[in-house]
Amino acid sequence: MTLSIRDIAYQLRQGQLIAIADETGWSVAADPVNDAAVGQLLTLLGTMPKELEPTVLIHNSDQLGLYVTKVPDVAYDLVEFAENPLTVVYDQGKNLSTVFWQTLAESTVASEGVQAKEQIAVRRVLSADVQRLIGSFGRGLLTIPFESLLLPPAAEALATIRFGTLPGMPKRPRIMRLKVNGEVSFIRK
Repeated sequence: MTLSIRDIAYQLRQGQLIAIADETGWSVAADPVNDAAVGQLLTLLGTMPKELEPTVLIHNSDQLGLYVTKVPDVAYDLVEFAENPLTVVYDQGKNLSTVFWQTLAESTVASEGVQAKEQIAVRRVLSADVQRLIGSFGRGLLTIPFESLLLPPAAEALATIRFGTLPGMPKRPRIMRLKVNGEVSFIRK
């Protein structure tokens, strides 16, 4: 039985994790404000490629204000007009589960010996199907991206539903940091 987008959005609200296929390959997604779902999702941090961060997927630039405290004006144009996948790391994230911030702080202190900043990676998804899912869900999705055509076994075990269409070859998103003052630096071109 194939689930409708509405059914999948309902499952997300119930705390289920879903595997999403889009232009970048597979990722596993959860409701960003559901503590139990986010806690379960973050168990996958160790399987995620090193240079990547947990990322909020949004369907248009209007959703930036939901997850970024101070959105630089240039951000709306960067996000809305990106023709290729673009992940932007912003300072001062908000509206995510407290479990997310606590886990991120603990892992940053453990690995780097420094206090974590409340920064958040956000990517506007280009896949029309995934955009419809996010629109139906009503808010962004917190994801662990794998940028791969295969899901790691741990991710397969946690994801109850698979959604989306894999590309022939995933596109690695550019990753850039955008400071509150509009200063831009690339992490990955």
